[in-house]
Amino acid sequence: MTPRKSHDPVPADLEALPPGLAAAWGVVDTGGRRGPKPAHSVEKIIAVATELADEEGIAAASLPKVAARIGVTTNALYRYVSSKEELIVLLADRAWGDPPALPDGDWREAAALWSRRLFERFISRPWLLDVPTTVSLTPHNAAWLNALITVLGSTGMAAQQTLNCAYLLDSHARYGANLRRNTPTPAALRRANPDQQRAVRAVRVFLDGQLRSRDLNAVADAMEDPMFLSDEPPLDGFEFGLARILDGIEAYVRR
Repeated sequence: MTPRKSHDPVPADLEALPPGLAAAWGVVDTGGRRGPKPAHSVEKIIAVATELADEEGIAAASLPKVAARIGVTTNALYRYVSSKEELIVLLADRAWGDPPALPDGDWREAAALWSRRLFERFISRPWLLDVPTTVSLTPHNAAWLNALITVLGSTGMAAQQTLNCAYLLDSHARYGANLRRNTPTPAALRRANPDQQRAVRAVRVFLDGQLRSRDLNAVADAMEDPMFLSDEPPLDGFEFGLARILDGIEAYVRR
């Protein structure tokens, strides 16, 4: 028997894996497939699903809608993907894309760049925020994680602490992008309804009075900041939070 090399994959019980995981990693059993040669490909299916998700959100990337756009029956898609769950796994992995190239020598600079690029990825494809958190580690998001924990490895933290820090940075990018997605700007409100500006002013005046009457002056003062009237949401909140997370990691490393 030939000994297994340390980097060879350990044989897995493929039937016990979540839908799409083996397919995402390119481990699929097609030996028993019968019938005519497929007219399409998994890559084509995922590309079309990506178009639909980009246009209408992840709910639009359904098997019936993908089939309709390609011009086949929904049943025909099962020659390529086994279920809606598998489609979402493959779709999300494609959307992640390759991680950014990170600089050497300064873990903080590298981690900040990683976080900004992740934030930008969520901004460009906000439906990634709606992918179920139960989706397992797939090649592209594993590559993102690998890039980050590699640079954090220079801090000397143990594996668990490194992963905890990665979770903090990932969560911050997700929260910032989700906040951006769900917070309409004054410009967007005006485009939706010309009278909305009057409503916005009315809400601000009303809340100011109510907050101050209940001695909630800190909130009232914060709402007077010009950022609440800007046409485009500032990045200051994301950058401020990112800097504080990195400060915390740095303080922990120096203990």
